[in-house]
Amino acid sequence: MNTDVVALIAVFGTISFITWTIFSSVRRLRLARTQADVQTILLSRFDSAQNMAAYVQSDAGKQFLRGLHFEQESPLAPMLACVRWGIVIIFLGAALCILRAMGAVDSDTIVPGVLALALGIAFEVAAFVSWYLYRALGLAEPEKNA
Repeated sequence: MNTDVVALIAVFGTISFITWTIFSSVRRLRLARTQADVQTILLSRFDSAQNMAAYVQSDAGKQFLRGLHFEQESPLAPMLACVRWGIVIIFLGAALCILRAMGAVDSDTIVPGVLALALGIAFEVAAFVSWYLYRALGLAEPEKNA
């Protein structure tokens, strides 16, 4: 593969990763600040635990607490992310290998193609192992009979 193409892909990938990391961190920081502000306001509003418990058990308190939905990631979300990334990387690797087999690109693309295929398969295996351990350790919710 041409070194200019590899350099361009590497630079674009690095900039994209840094941008994603910054925006993700800012979002999580804002969420943490919001949670801290809500906790501070709640704690400063009540002078005793009994008053707080009474408020939480009232209709207004229940409605207020129901309105507080903070981001909570499901344990299955990282497994699904592995599956998604694995599929994308497998298709990338397969495309590189197919292009090489058709003779549309030079012989240097077979190595990245095979590596991408292996990485995609590794993501799929990791997702399956995570799911299996999740189920084997009893962390999955029991199925509800209708």
